[in-house]
Amino acid sequence: MKLDVSSLGNAIVDVQFSIEEDFVSTLEKMSIQKGSMTLIEAEEQSNLIDLLNKDYGNSKLSCGGAATNSMVAASNFGSKCHFSCKVRDDDLGNFYLEDLEKNKILHSNKASQSELSTGQSVIMVTPDAERTMCTYLGVSNLLGSKDLNKSAIENSKYLFLEGYLVTSESAFEACLQAAEIAKKSDTKIAISLSAEGIVNAFRNQMNSLIGVGCDILFCNESEACAFSQHKNIDQAEIFLREVSSQNLITLGERGSLIWDGNKKETINGYEAKAIDTNGAGDIFAGSVLHKICEGDDLQSAAMFGCYAASKQVERFGPRLTKAEYKKIKKEFT
Repeated sequence: MKLDVSSLGNAIVDVQFSIEEDFVSTLEKMSIQKGSMTLIEAEEQSNLIDLLNKDYGNSKLSCGGAATNSMVAASNFGSKCHFSCKVRDDDLGNFYLEDLEKNKILHSNKASQSELSTGQSVIMVTPDAERTMCTYLGVSNLLGSKDLNKSAIENSKYLFLEGYLVTSESAFEACLQAAEIAKKSDTKIAISLSAEGIVNAFRNQMNSLIGVGCDILFCNESEACAFSQHKNIDQAEIFLREVSSQNLITLGERGSLIWDGNKKETINGYEAKAIDTNGAGDIFAGSVLHKICEGDDLQSAAMFGCYAASKQVERFGPRLTKAEYKKIKKEFT
């Protein structure tokens, strides 16, 4: 079966809270900076959830993970997608696999027996729509080469890899193997830098992964500057041309800066009343990949990505409803 996009990523269940600005000082005492993505242990995360439940009531649960959110968007827009991940045979893990199936995303993973639970990410959104994430990777940290579906990669137009995977030695090796499979089968490779903290802490791994081959690189301003080690975004963009055939740098409400292999262009953002930026970069990547697989050029794909992201930030949570995805595609065309 010919696929549009195959991907592997962390299977993370999002535990979402709307918080007030004054809670940020509590987070800072825990060495958690507002707007960051911090990896924490299970006990720390459990204590944080208890504190948040006490102050803000029960959380909203949804299936997340950056690459998963991108695949959900691409699939709901009409792309044929496959996703490889690792979950435990627990309530959250089975919830996750069922969610992939509901969104028509193919997968070949079975819930595993493990002492580690399915991964969770506590996502706290302040009134300014900024999101702060505290993630326990759980069993997803054990994602490895044996979890890959070689046939899916070989039969896809694109392989999409999230940068978060370089934090795990086994997942990093799986990414390298997946990229090598893609190279041998003429499957193009798209990579997301994922987070500034990941880039800074795992620079060597990120360089090694991109070094295998990168046809499209996704990142935001802070990630681009961190990876290039340039403070100026224009200098960072020039640097990225040397590591990827094409690149897209998201600029928040200002849109995105793209390099299509021949020229640089700024794609204007769309007006939006933002209440939650969680998932904006994910839907952007999924939207761009979907449009490129349909045959659009990078400029048109980036415009669609910016439009979809403008709709994403107007609601709470990293996903839209199936009806909303369909509405976006219909309105844009």
